[in-house]
Amino acid sequence: MQIKIGGMLYIRNANLVDVERSRVLADRHVVIRDDRIESVEAAPLPISEWIVEGTGLYLCPGLIDSHVHLFLDAGNDPRMWYLESDDPEKLQCAQHNARVAIEAGITTVRDCAAPAPLIFDLKDQIEKDLTPGPHVICCGRALMRPKGHCHFMGGEVETVEDVRRRIEWNLEHGAGFVKLMASGGGLTPGTVPHEPELALELMVAAAELAHDNGVPITAHCHATESISRAVEAGLDMIEHVNFVEPPGRWRYDETMTRKILERGIVVNPTVFIALQTARRFRETGTAHNPQDVAAIERLEGRLENTRKFVQLGLKIIGGTDCGATNTPFDSIVDEILTYVQAGMSNAEALQSITCKSAEYLGLPNVGKIAPGFRADLILVDANPLDDLTVLRRPRKVFKSGRLVHKRQ
Repeated sequence: MQIKIGGMLYIRNANLVDVERSRVLADRHVVIRDDRIESVEAAPLPISEWIVEGTGLYLCPGLIDSHVHLFLDAGNDPRMWYLESDDPEKLQCAQHNARVAIEAGITTVRDCAAPAPLIFDLKDQIEKDLTPGPHVICCGRALMRPKGHCHFMGGEVETVEDVRRRIEWNLEHGAGFVKLMASGGGLTPGTVPHEPELALELMVAAAELAHDNGVPITAHCHATESISRAVEAGLDMIEHVNFVEPPGRWRYDETMTRKILERGIVVNPTVFIALQTARRFRETGTAHNPQDVAAIERLEGRLENTRKFVQLGLKIIGGTDCGATNTPFDSIVDEILTYVQAGMSNAEALQSITCKSAEYLGLPNVGKIAPGFRADLILVDANPLDDLTVLRRPRKVFKSGRLVHKRQ
């Protein structure tokens, strides 16, 4: 249950995690007025408003998961669950997922494909405190070819006019970005990851319309050709970035990676879900899609891709793809631990789900503990710069200056 706090909130004696500078400032006192941080002080203040004691604890910005699917159930077969569920069941599942996320200290999520108008209804419910959950940035329906990846959520397009109509509808209803399904995916029968699924002409039209409306655009891309089209079309971000070529083999593409770097495109590699899915396929001997001939190879290749991205200095944000198979909404720490495997420091991994993620997603005044920033905060038991796993079970979660979760 959300606990509303009026007026001021005072968090005292906490060790403040300065994620931007990768340091801890001991015994800081944070004053919050309404939904914003008013000041950060080194000396105690004579304030008699509502006080949270932070002695011995570490105060960190709330976490950002940049790739979720709130309307998938994170079970063994999320596509089938979706197809067999009615709208009230879908909404109930999304509400549950939102609660799991906020209780895990994830104060902002970016939903990368959902049924509409249900996702806008959920966003509205959360904003009005009718159901607990993080701040939601959503695209509404993603755009895909007829019968393309995730077509069961709606959003199929064939022409430039279809693209324009879909995007304008999403934006009118509250979408904060545009999402394209530019290649096939393992979740959708009738598609394969190595095949591009949107023509360059449609991707260019989508990018122009997104930018004309002042919103970013991203694309699901497994196929190397789809990544190439995303770069050429001028997209701001690319999801998965898997580098899969016909007949389904993974092959890292250095030339394409350098183009991504040169153009400042943000990548969201979603590594954890890939590694755990590959592990499950090895154990069972079967993949979701029999046409996905080298599923394990391409999934495990995502870690090596990320290692190259880290070495070259690409802009990386942390996202889980949660809601998809066996990936619940508290998986963000598992994701950034794979970035450490790929060569990031703990500090860089934490930045990928706090200050850097906010910067790359275009979220002003989010992701840091500083005056004027939104008071999305978590109190944890130890220093996450030393041990990222302490982020798994925050002691307290604050969203927009309100205490919304307290660990039992």
